[in-house]
Amino acid sequence: MKEEIARVLLEKKAVALDANEPFTFVSGMRSPIYCDNRQMIAYPKERAQIVEAFCDELKTFDFDIVAGTSTAGIPWASWISERLSKPLAYIRGEKKSHGACHQIEGASVEGKSVIIIEDLISTGGSSFSAVEAVREAGGVCVGVVAIFTYGFEKASKMFKEGNCKLVTITNFSTLVNVAKENGLLHDKELAVVSDWNKDPQGWGQKHGFSPEP
Repeated sequence: MKEEIARVLLEKKAVALDANEPFTFVSGMRSPIYCDNRQMIAYPKERAQIVEAFCDELKTFDFDIVAGTSTAGIPWASWISERLSKPLAYIRGEKKSHGACHQIEGASVEGKSVIIIEDLISTGGSSFSAVEAVREAGGVCVGVVAIFTYGFEKASKMFKEGNCKLVTITNFSTLVNVAKENGLLHDKELAVVSDWNKDPQGWGQKHGFSPEP
């Protein structure tokens, strides 16, 4: 399943790879990979595959509420909650500064077990903030499930130390291998791309790509 989802993400260009002309993040960091899983909501057949993969992973969890992170996790959480007949909530990046000042909308998580749905795990900071929001609201976060992860050690460490299970339906290493198998990367490019998530900050300079301002 991980390989099939990786293939779909590459096919629909939700994830792009370029070892020769890498992408530039807002920080100026160079990267051979760019992920925009929001693209997948446009494709009914393929998004159904992703929802099916989510539901397979969720069989190992016991939860009351499906909560999507704002904004990219919301459509996936919506489809999953409909599929599983579970109440739905969504989690803002921060509390509103007006009205009831809620950070979590929809189903109340107080006293409930909650599964959080994400589209992408990068450094893990925003995703773990959603975990903390559930806990602050009196809920129990039983885990975070996402479509894709860059596989950064920082994210794994954050979730481990925060005592929260993190699961993704595919990942960086799987995706680059699928790209190689499908002729999108040759051996040298595979080695260059695979080296990125071990040291993302130093990768550009190491491979001759200077940071951009």
